[in-house]
Amino acid sequence: TNNNNSFTARYVLSKINFETYKELISQTIIIVDKLPNVLGREDSKTYFVLFENNMELRPTGGFIGSYGLLAFDKGRLSDFAISDVYSADGQLNGHVEPPLPIKQYLGEANWWLRDSNWDPDFPTSAKRAEWFLDKEMDKQVDGVISVDLTPIKSFLKISGPIFLSDYNMSINADNLYEKVQSEVQDDFFAGTHKKASFLTALSRSILDKTGGLSSTQKTSVLKLVYDNLDQRHIQVFLHDSEFQNTMEVLGWDGSVFTPACSGNCYSDLVGIVEANVGVNKSNYFVTREANLDIEIDEARIDKTMTLTLKNSASANLGLSGRYKSYVRLLIPENSIAIRAESSIGQNTVVLNPEITNSKGRKEVGTIVEVLAGETKQLVFYWSAELSKQVDQYDVYIRKQAGVDGYPVNVSVSSPIRLLGSSPTFTLTNKNRKAYDKPSDLTYQCSNPPCDAPLPEGYEYWYNTTLVRDLFARFSY
Repeated sequence: TNNNNSFTARYVLSKINFETYKELISQTIIIVDKLPNVLGREDSKTYFVLFENNMELRPTGGFIGSYGLLAFDKGRLSDFAISDVYSADGQLNGHVEPPLPIKQYLGEANWWLRDSNWDPDFPTSAKRAEWFLDKEMDKQVDGVISVDLTPIKSFLKISGPIFLSDYNMSINADNLYEKVQSEVQDDFFAGTHKKASFLTALSRSILDKTGGLSSTQKTSVLKLVYDNLDQRHIQVFLHDSEFQNTMEVLGWDGSVFTPACSGNCYSDLVGIVEANVGVNKSNYFVTREANLDIEIDEARIDKTMTLTLKNSASANLGLSGRYKSYVRLLIPENSIAIRAESSIGQNTVVLNPEITNSKGRKEVGTIVEVLAGETKQLVFYWSAELSKQVDQYDVYIRKQAGVDGYPVNVSVSSPIRLLGSSPTFTLTNKNRKAYDKPSDLTYQCSNPPCDAPLPEGYEYWYNTTLVRDLFARFSY
C-alpha cells in the first residue's frame, strides 16, 4: 500500500507544473504575512464594501444599490453596518459633472456614488467611490471591496438554505436573485431603509452560518473566495501598498491590464464592458456569446469582435424586460480603422461609435437595445499597423466583472503556419482561410467577388467559456 501511495504521489507530482504555481505561492505567502495588519492587528481598519447587483450590470460588476462599512480591530470584526446608497447620495452638496454617457443615456445631470463605478478599471472606480463617501458621509476608509451576487449564490450552494426569521423567508441558491429583487425593488423609494435592513439580515445570517460549517465546507468556502476573486466577482483595492501589489499580481484588484512585450512581438488587448442604463434588472434574462477573429499578415492585423446578446425576458415585462446597455470595446491605443454595426437577422445598422483614449487604451462605445425575446449582434472592426514582422503575437481577452462565464470563440488567421500556441489552438478548414491544400477545401463564398483567388494561409481556432481573463500566445 505504501509503495502504491508513493507511486501515486510521484505520478501526481510529475503532472504538476510548479513553475505555474510559483508566483501564486509566493504571493500567498505575502498575503498570509500581511493579513493580520489588514485585519487591524496593530491599527483598526475600516473598509468600504460595495454591494454591486450584477442583475443590473455596470462596468465593475453591477449597480451599487447598497454599501457597507466593515471594521476590524485587533484582528477581529468589530462592526459591519450596511446602508442604502440613496441615503448617502442625498447628502451630497453641490454638482459633480458625470461622464457623458451617464448624462446622455441614464439621464442623470449629476454624478453620484451609485454610478461611481463607470470606469471598468476597479482601482480607478474605487478611488472615485471613496471620494463620494468622503463628500457625502464624511467617512474615510482604508480600502474598497466590491462584491456582486454570484459569491453569495455560490456560498448558499455550500451552506444550504438560510432562514431570515424577521422576514419569515428561506433563501437558497435557486431563489436568491428573485428574493433579493423582490425585497430591494418592490415598493422601494429612495431614502427608505428596507433594502439596507434586508441585506443586513442576510449578511449577518451568512456570517452566523459560516461559523457552523464543517471543516470540509469551510475549505470549500475558501476555494469559493479564491474562484470569485479570480473570476472578478470580488475585487479588492486596499491602501496597504504591498498587499495591494499582491492583489494586482494575482489579478484580484480588478484593474484593466495593458499588456506589453518586447522584441519582434505584438501585444493585444480586447475587452467588452457592458453598462445597463435601462434602470432595471434585465441582466437576469441576458446571455451572451463572443467571437473574436484575428487576421495577421506582414504589415497589419485586422480584428473583428462579434458580441451576440440574447434577451429571454417575456414580452409581458414591458420596459422591465428591455436590455438597454452602453457597450464599450477596450482595445490598444494604436488601433485604427475603427467601425461598428448592429444586426438582428438580416437587418444591419451601421453605428457611429464614440471613441475615447483612456490610460493607454482606446474605448469604443455605443448604445444597444435588446428587446424582450430578441437576439442582437454587435460587431466591432478595427486594425493595427505593424512596423516590423512579428514572430510572437500575444492577446489578452479581459472578462468583465459581474458577468458569469460565457462562450468565447477565437480564430487566428496567418499566412504562415504557427510554430506553437498557448493555450493550444487547432488548425481547421472551417472557412476559406483555413487549409493546407486548396483542393481539399470546399469553398463557400461569403465576400464577393467570388471569382477572386483564395488567400494563402492558415486558420486556428480555440473555443472556451470565459470565466476569467484569457491570455493567448502565438509563435511563428
